Amino acid sequence: MKLNDELKALLNAQVNMEIEAAYQYKAMSAYFEGRELEGFAKWMDAQVQEELGHSKKFYDYLLKREGKIEYFELNKPKADFSSVKEVFEVALAHEQKVTASIENIYKVARNLSDFGVENFLDFFIEEQEEEEETVKKIIDKITLLNVDNKNVELYLLDKEMGERK
Repeated sequence: MKLNDELKALLNAQVNMEIEAAYQYKAMSAYFEGRELEGFAKWMDAQVQEELGHSKKFYDYLLKREGKIEYFELNKPKADFSSVKEVFEVALAHEQKVTASIENIYKVARNLSDFGVENFLDFFIEEQEEEEETVKKIIDKITLLNVDNKNVELYLLDKEMGERK
């Protein structure tokens, strides 16, 4: 089943947005590695892999629906941060941008009665709720523990972040 041109363009943009998210998370990982925060770096590297997996799902779906893959120029990721908390605030803002994009694709699919795209996006709708919730909880912990100013708390949270599977 061939895709509508508008959906094809939106899905291609999403392929690229997911790759750009991985690029941003890798820059965040490098920020943490440069500060000897290996647990946070490991957490971010897991995000890199997750975002690349999402990109691959959109890529495969486009090909399945006779779409052509188009790659765009990537924006340079933010790499300099003032605090651990800022890193996660930037991550949350990016996840919210991804959520808005996926919701827009869903709306267009619904308006075009493309139930296949709607069904495909159901996974991502749920995934984005989970992504945003997870990052918000991390920000709440950072705020509660005031980790940017307390080395013991930062050490313990870094250790916890490194336990992500």
